[in-house]
Amino acid sequence: ALGDQKCYRYEQDGAVLMLTFDYNPTTRKLLLNTEDLDLFNRIRKHFSVVNDAARYGRRYGRYIPHRKYAITTAGACEIGLYWEIKKFLGKEETAVSDKLQKVLKVGKDIPLYKDFAFDLREYQEDVVKKALKIGRGTCVLGTGAGKTFTTAALIENYYRDSKDRDTFKCIVLVPDLGLVTQTYDEFLNCGISFKLTKWTGKTKPDLTANVIICNIGIVQSRFEENDWLKHIDLFIVDECHKIKASNKISKIVSRVRTPNKYGFTGTLPENNLDRWSIIGKLGPVIYEKTSYELRIEDYLANVAVKVLNLEYNTPPLYNTSNYYREELDFIYESAFRNDFLTKLCDKLDNNTLILVNHIKHGELLEEYLNTLLNKQVYFIRGEVEVEKREKIKKIMETDTNVVCIAISAIFSTGINIKNLHNIIFASGGKSFIRTVQSIGRGLRKHTLKSKLLIFDVGDRLRYGIRHCEKRKEIYDTEKIKYTETNIVEKQ
Repeated sequence: ALGDQKCYRYEQDGAVLMLTFDYNPTTRKLLLNTEDLDLFNRIRKHFSVVNDAARYGRRYGRYIPHRKYAITTAGACEIGLYWEIKKFLGKEETAVSDKLQKVLKVGKDIPLYKDFAFDLREYQEDVVKKALKIGRGTCVLGTGAGKTFTTAALIENYYRDSKDRDTFKCIVLVPDLGLVTQTYDEFLNCGISFKLTKWTGKTKPDLTANVIICNIGIVQSRFEENDWLKHIDLFIVDECHKIKASNKISKIVSRVRTPNKYGFTGTLPENNLDRWSIIGKLGPVIYEKTSYELRIEDYLANVAVKVLNLEYNTPPLYNTSNYYREELDFIYESAFRNDFLTKLCDKLDNNTLILVNHIKHGELLEEYLNTLLNKQVYFIRGEVEVEKREKIKKIMETDTNVVCIAISAIFSTGINIKNLHNIIFASGGKSFIRTVQSIGRGLRKHTLKSKLLIFDVGDRLRYGIRHCEKRKEIYDTEKIKYTETNIVEKQ
């Protein structure tokens, strides 16, 4: 019921009680000050979630709080929640301290520079303008919206407006090694004027550069020994949905001192606490454009999903307590299933991406496909060097009838292959972000592509049915049409 109450007004002896937003410069946290405990508790409870671990704690005689809170009992929280709390309070009168006013006013009112190698789309211009004006924020742009180009344009505007361009420093944080090289190359293609460098475990950064593109792993392992990271001018987190409420990268984002922080993602997490963590550390959602809008406006290819329900003659026996693991082993090793996937790949024209969740599954499929298909077959997993991944991606851009098996955790985020016509979800799962991001891998337009086809393999088993239903809910949310076909194993 709290979410329905958007406006509070409390009076005591004829005087209106007011909430004051303040700032603690030592902790760099937002502070909520009010004498009305009921008002404070209402706000705090709204910005909390049920703690699922509490019931397990009770089982073992340990006390675990029933809820997880984004705001402490002392009224402290991340700066970015200021806008969320204001939204929740609606028209309620509030005050902002002078200290906080200075912290909030970190935007730039400057003419937009847009003389790049490509023309900024109208919505990309809007993103950069709003980002500059507010000075921090989270941008939700569906896969294929051109997040990399938009990011490069934002950095270029900061760089050109800086007091000393020679000392200007920006960190662009990307999830993995492959995206370091991809982002670096795409930045150069945009026609930027700032000096650029890469930083990975194998590549040392040129510290005279203005913009350093690095992966999460290197920053996590080298943060303490590189104090300059805390004092950069601009901090940008690509695929910021990976920031969780309590993970390491979340803590690192908090320790970087610049107020000018931005996050870019195609999809924010469903979990509210993780959402508030991202918004709190990087700033409010300043722009949102969905994959559906991009498809309607003809920026992306159309997409259709074919849900293929596999029905087995002899389902798993579930002999152990780990039913889910047993079910996975069963479907990975099923001759019926692997034969079906092989025949499906054989029938499909153009390039196909098969997403799997585990190496064992990928290896079994690779063996089947190499034995029975007359096509180029590749398997990309964590141990495959970045250079080889880039080579495979280039092959897929130029050749046809290539089948690439890939671990979904690697290929669901940030990978850009335009000449991709078919995606097969071969391992199920129910992750909202992973499903949406995976679809985005094939939505970029290509001269030879009129539509992206998704083949969702749904197993009519204990967990397979539940997970497939969840994915169908995701398709409905994303306004993607799907059809269903039942495939029955022969006796």
